[in-house]
Amino acid sequence: MSDFVKLVSADGFEFVIDRQSAMASRTIKNMLSNPGQFTESIRNEINFPDVKAVILEAVCKYLYYKVRYTNSTEEIPDFPIDHDIALELLMAADFFAC
Repeated sequence: MSDFVKLVSADGFEFVIDRQSAMASRTIKNMLSNPGQFTESIRNEINFPDVKAVILEAVCKYLYYKVRYTNSTEEIPDFPIDHDIALELLMAADFFAC
């Protein structure tokens, strides 16, 4: 099993992130954790045909942020969100369950 997962956006951009961070999304975790049910679990690559690169990039950043600050005892900074993509990002957060 690879330590990294490739996430591919609708417009063809590829984001390679560490598996632990990817698993912070319940949707991605389900796709990678059910052997035999999803080809993604074998290839360690997931295509998101409805998610633009700018949104997938923000989701990847958030997954790293979530892993970094989960159970943290230090002050947690706000996660920066570009107002131009806020609505799309909210819908993506619901889809990715993160």
